[in-house]
Amino acid sequence: MAKSARRQQIRSVETRERLILATLDEIHERGYHAATTQDIAARALVSRGALLHHFPTRAELVLAAMERLLDDGIAEIRTVAGRVANESMTIEEFVEFAWRMFSGRFFYLSLEMITEARNDASLRAQMIPVVKRFHAELDIAWAGVCASSARDSQEAGIILNLTLCLMRGMGVQAVLRPEPAYYRQLVEVWKRTLPLLLAGRLDKSFFA
Repeated sequence: MAKSARRQQIRSVETRERLILATLDEIHERGYHAATTQDIAARALVSRGALLHHFPTRAELVLAAMERLLDDGIAEIRTVAGRVANESMTIEEFVEFAWRMFSGRFFYLSLEMITEARNDASLRAQMIPVVKRFHAELDIAWAGVCASSARDSQEAGIILNLTLCLMRGMGVQAVLRPEPAYYRQLVEVWKRTLPLLLAGRLDKSFFA
């Protein structure tokens, strides 16, 4: 009996996992509104009843998918930050990583969900704590990267947010301005600028 219950529990976890991954794939390929629960269930190879058992509402399914997306992003950022901290990755390589992250699947999925949350107060209220946790993890990772720099923790946080806002803005612009050479130029400029910021080679008034 115990083995049977254990197998059922494993199947339940696997079904939930398939539904979350299918949600991310469906939203990425078709967009937030076109990604119906029926199509998500079909992609996950589960019945609609099984989907409703795990996620009674579409908002709950989307929130779970958002949490997975950001958790995966956090794990990747931690790995990269660790590599920068132990000097197996350069700051310039970190900038390349940030641009890939904010010009690819991760960013465009999060953008779909954030845009929807703007007009859905309930979804927005549920997403805010998830996104705050993501940014808290970013701050921790960045503090490790900047531990040996000339900047204090507050300044390091400003540099982090400046970098991420730059990458996000470029990612949004790329939707309607698909000009890789243009963004490559901006990335290369920031690769030269960021080390100067971290080394304290810009005047302190820059952070006032």
